[in-house]
Amino acid sequence: MLLIGILAAGIYFTVSTRCFQLAKLGLWMKKTIGACLKNGGKRGTKEEGSSLSPWQSLCTALAATIGTGNIVGVATALAAGGPGTLFWMWVSAFFGMMTSYAEKLLGHIYRRPRPEGGCEGGTMVTLERGLGSRPLGMAYAFLCVLVSFGMGNMAQANSVAQALEETWGISPMAAAPVLALLVWHFCRGGGKRVGQVTGWLVPLMSLLYLAGSFWILWQFRSRLGMAARLVLSDAFSWRAMTVGIARGVFSNEAGLGSSVVAHAQSAVKEPAEQGMWGILEVFLDTLVMCTVTGLVLLVSGAWDSGADGAAMTLAAFSSAFGPWGRQILAASIALFALSTLIGWSYFGLECVRYLWGNKGRGLYLSLFAGMTVVGCLGELADVWRISDVCNQLLAIPNLICLFCLRKQVGERTRLYLKRIRKVPKE
Repeated sequence: MLLIGILAAGIYFTVSTRCFQLAKLGLWMKKTIGACLKNGGKRGTKEEGSSLSPWQSLCTALAATIGTGNIVGVATALAAGGPGTLFWMWVSAFFGMMTSYAEKLLGHIYRRPRPEGGCEGGTMVTLERGLGSRPLGMAYAFLCVLVSFGMGNMAQANSVAQALEETWGISPMAAAPVLALLVWHFCRGGGKRVGQVTGWLVPLMSLLYLAGSFWILWQFRSRLGMAARLVLSDAFSWRAMTVGIARGVFSNEAGLGSSVVAHAQSAVKEPAEQGMWGILEVFLDTLVMCTVTGLVLLVSGAWDSGADGAAMTLAAFSSAFGPWGRQILAASIALFALSTLIGWSYFGLECVRYLWGNKGRGLYLSLFAGMTVVGCLGELADVWRISDVCNQLLAIPNLICLFCLRKQVGERTRLYLKRIRKVPKE
């Protein structure tokens, strides 16, 4: 039922904005990627006193959303639902773009400046200021903190430890304290330091993984047509639909509202334009990263090898790179997991500040670093199950927020489009 609610939200905002993500493709690409190419995404940061540039806000959000799920999660989805799951991941991403757009637009409207600089924002602030419900905002923030310890920390730390041990023989006992210190160091600098780190880490890890993946696609380019036929012929089954939608939703996190925290720090003035960065976030996470992984698994034949999860992706990389495939994939998994750790530490820290102010900051950072050690050394089947429950609970107040404030999204979008039509072209 929750997946239906999240998908319904995306369909509603797509219809109410007249398919904005497709009809205004050129506009949101110009305001996001175009802005970065033009001025590095730094426009307005100093003048407005915001913590992060638009590019840094996006990278911080992507650091938390682009993770091991884009590598291991896609493989698990193909093993469970077949090639057709990729089609439904595209469908969920298409509608999820507008859910993400609405979340970021509302987050930008209701953010508030901090006396020391920067802004306080996120779904918890939108719930408090938009719906007038501090208790609902506190409930959301508390759930977000729990998710940051589970799916955002221990599960990712375990992925790093396993990748280092299996590939380079580095013991989890040796990796745990180093990883914990790295995370603590990046977190304690606040949003600015996190933005600086993710601003180079996210492009680095993405380019490394995409370079390896595109080389595999080039080597097996004669099978791309076959892969497309597999996806389409297998798409219209209940199994493919349910697995694909679930994987797509929880890959880009549209409907959970967690990444609004990062977007609220952006120097962008116009809420609708910040919403466009939310569209780009889903586009890059699912329509680019997950699609590339899925095609690699299909053209290499690894999806039908009987393997699952990381083993399936490893088989695909090994088929093209031989022994080097393990090295490339392990480095990618480690970097993806590290970025998720950093991104979620920031989300959790902002939620702690919302709940208890700066006095809870030191305790949270210590606990987060400690949980990183636990994640490296522990068995995490139970953690994944608890994290899934917390993820679903996190979506409930966010969907309530989107439903109650849905008219504002349409009104602000129409006003923005009307205004830019009147502005003379440069």
